Amino acid sequence: MNFIEDYPFSELSSLRTTETASFFCELSDINQIDEIISFSNEKNLPILIIGEGTNIVPTKTFQGLVVFNKLLGIKEIDKMTIEVASGENWHDFVEWTLRHKMFGLENLALIPGTVGAGPIQNIGAYGSEISSFIKKITCFDLKTGSIKVLYANECGFGYRTSIFKDCSDYIILSVTFQFKTDPKINYSYGSLEDEIYNNNINEDNLTHGDIFDLVSKIRKKALPDYKEFPNVGSFFKNVVLTKEEFSKLDITEEIPVYLEGDDIKISAAFLIEKFGWKGYREGNVGISDQHALVLVTYEETPGDEILKFANKIINQIFSMTGIKLEIEPTLI
Repeated sequence: MNFIEDYPFSELSSLRTTETASFFCELSDINQIDEIISFSNEKNLPILIIGEGTNIVPTKTFQGLVVFNKLLGIKEIDKMTIEVASGENWHDFVEWTLRHKMFGLENLALIPGTVGAGPIQNIGAYGSEISSFIKKITCFDLKTGSIKVLYANECGFGYRTSIFKDCSDYIILSVTFQFKTDPKINYSYGSLEDEIYNNNINEDNLTHGDIFDLVSKIRKKALPDYKEFPNVGSFFKNVVLTKEEFSKLDITEEIPVYLEGDDIKISAAFLIEKFGWKGYREGNVGISDQHALVLVTYEETPGDEILKFANKIINQIFSMTGIKLEIEPTLI
């Protein structure tokens, strides 16, 4: 294998930073894992597995080995069960499911990144989450040096989180998806309903392919392209509170709240825009004028500058509302 020293994160992350990794290599075959572990042990380096780098924020030099996941392959277990290698592109896989009449993932169209990255933060959009379709995840356990299978109920899935988010012991090798035999078309999300109405589409005639196209159209319209304006998608999580937590807040009625099961959800984008951050730029970092959840860099930027800017937003909104926003992507 080829291990490259002092590799720039600007080549690995969609949010361009000036940070570097001590070493870098590519993983294209699971048989290479032993060599990767031997190299990291020899040099006493932690291992960081990344996909397309669309949900990571390098905040400093990574004193370790970054491994770029290039594991590919799609295997049909049966008509409704598919095992997908973790390095496959997520959007391409969603397109594949539609071509093979396996439905349900279309609401997650055009989310950048790889299949293996999806479970880490339990990606979700337009009323759907990846965890609803996961049967099991096959990992390599770096602690034991063996392959381990985790079923969905063992993965700690929650709102934009899982056990993988704060655990570096697992290399996700593949994700096995279980589809339903009687899939329902999900168009309950507000902006999706609006798009259907604005396009004069008869809801009774909607297909799963229509949802895929509509979601792709909305995302292209609402979110800046990371290739033109470097970003990692939603930088902040929406706020989810218990009713007890919400009752302790003293917020104005103009801040909209939404019931989500037994919890209360507050739009982080609304708060960021309300307090004047949308479109605001400070140095080489800013909030997109296209979407308030998206932090962008205008030139290659030190990671601590990105964090300082994000924390200014978090601290101001907390001081004004008592609501503490959380950063969604993984900080490195």
